[in-house]
Amino acid sequence: MAQEVSNPPDPKDEEKPHISEPLPVQSGRFSSTGIFILLVLISILIISSTSLLLPNLVQVYTHPGSGTAASPSATAQSTHAGPLSPTPVTDQNVTPTATPPIFTPNNTTAPSLQLPSGHEIIYEQQNNIYMISSTVSGTPQVLSTPGYIYNRAVRPILTPSGQLLYSGNGIYLMDIFGGAPEKIAALATNQVITSLALSSDGTMVAWSTEPAGGNGVIDLYAGSLAAPGKVFEQSSSTCPCFRIFAFMNNTTLLLTDGQQSHEAIQFGLWALDVSKPLNTTPQLLLDGNSPQGPLALAPYGNVLLYSSCEGQVPKPTDGSVPDDLAVLKYANSLKVTTLDGHPLKMDTSHVLLAEQHELHNSADYHWIETPVFTVDGHTLIYVEFSTEAQPPYDRSNALFIAKISGSGKQLHVSNAQLMATSNANLLEMGPWFNNHILTFYGDNSLYAMDVQTGAVATIVQTGAYARIIAVLSLGGS
Repeated sequence: MAQEVSNPPDPKDEEKPHISEPLPVQSGRFSSTGIFILLVLISILIISSTSLLLPNLVQVYTHPGSGTAASPSATAQSTHAGPLSPTPVTDQNVTPTATPPIFTPNNTTAPSLQLPSGHEIIYEQQNNIYMISSTVSGTPQVLSTPGYIYNRAVRPILTPSGQLLYSGNGIYLMDIFGGAPEKIAALATNQVITSLALSSDGTMVAWSTEPAGGNGVIDLYAGSLAAPGKVFEQSSSTCPCFRIFAFMNNTTLLLTDGQQSHEAIQFGLWALDVSKPLNTTPQLLLDGNSPQGPLALAPYGNVLLYSSCEGQVPKPTDGSVPDDLAVLKYANSLKVTTLDGHPLKMDTSHVLLAEQHELHNSADYHWIETPVFTVDGHTLIYVEFSTEAQPPYDRSNALFIAKISGSGKQLHVSNAQLMATSNANLLEMGPWFNNHILTFYGDNSLYAMDVQTGAVATIVQTGAYARIIAVLSLGGS
């Protein structure tokens, strides 16, 4: 039989019936065997089609979104129309499976970190504020924040009492887990909020406003959360165009020059005594006519980190760096000093990272990203990166740590030590998770790193750029 199937038919066999060629007398009806075979084939076809369809139906049911970041307009409607308590969202890839883009100084993969429970990570993304638990099965919840507008220059702030201070079409204060946000200050339709600051003890708030169209008056406000008031006013046509960098204490504001821009620009440094509203003039600490400015102020202290040289950095072509961040200048140097006296003045500066000038290869320049102090102000951690000289302008990152002690003329800053490296195109340090775990953002995901062990955990894949605001402890370790 096998030979008859594989070879051409013999002419003498043409009158014999072949299974592969139905006889004319069989074309009008099927035998019982044929019907049985046909039914079996149909059943197999139905089962195969069903097996292909079911996974797609399950996927549509469990993942109704596209897996990318939430649409601002759609999420805003569901947020403001629903309850004021946090609402779970399913339009983000919430599975914490992204491999952290962090490597040890020996270029090996960083060990895995298990985050302590009892913490909520709060972050902002595309005109929404989210909260996610530190547990592995955590799902992002969108917070109801009426009036909120994302602004790179104005980061929301978590108060020591656990309330969220945010801005948009006004200044709002809200309880994270329920209750309507309180609007503590209104904003005229032709004004834009350009900075927001809170004192270390959480009792004093300050912010600045500028004309949306560029012409008008710049106002600075400060005071208690219950009764803030105007403390300074100037024409927007005469720079320095002041905005608030930080509270030095409850009576002194540190100001920078926004240079008539609504972006997160801050050059120079001035001190303003707010104990006598509208009757004092900002005192110059750091000249704003050159590309230099403050970077970070140690919590509850007077140690200032600043840069004496800043410059423009090419934007990676893969879209990993948002436009409102790409337009900013990056620090090329790091200096540490203390602010003392009355009136306030800068003490002797210590160079942590020297300026670079007129290098033949632009890839040799180092740039600084998001430096942060520990809560006690004795340790500084920062991102140092370089970028390729040609497109796609990919970046190489390294995390450094430096120890700080003393004050004034006794201030001592150690040499920076390499902590880790990263191949992310955008790496940003976030707030502290606890006293030894630091959060950070890296290419569409949020992470946390134990600075003592180097272990790293993935918090959530956001699918797009997101900025970590704060970590709220609910009593966990």
